[in-house]
Amino acid sequence: MRALALKPLLLALPLLASCGSMKSVDPSQYASMNCTELNVALGELSTGVTSTALSRANISNARIPFWLPGGQKAVSVLKDRRTADIERLQAQEAAIEASRKQRCPREL
Repeated sequence: MRALALKPLLLALPLLASCGSMKSVDPSQYASMNCTELNVALGELSTGVTSTALSRANISNARIPFWLPGGQKAVSVLKDRRTADIERLQAQEAAIEASRKQRCPREL
């Protein structure tokens, strides 16, 4: 019986462990890239934003039984994490776009 009470906690620990690992965007990493590399990086980030948004939508549409202890909280934590990932990716996109505007005026 005691093992059943610990199971939701053990399942939630990996979800909460990486919340503090958000990295800030460093625009200097894009300084050495040429225009083609910036375009490729921007495309990859756009794909990442799309897949993360789809993942967040799938989590939102998941049907969690009302009787499952902590089920709604887990969904909320996962949605918040995906939202933070999207915001981080969008900040990286903004840094790349700023770098592109400075060095690649003809390609815009």
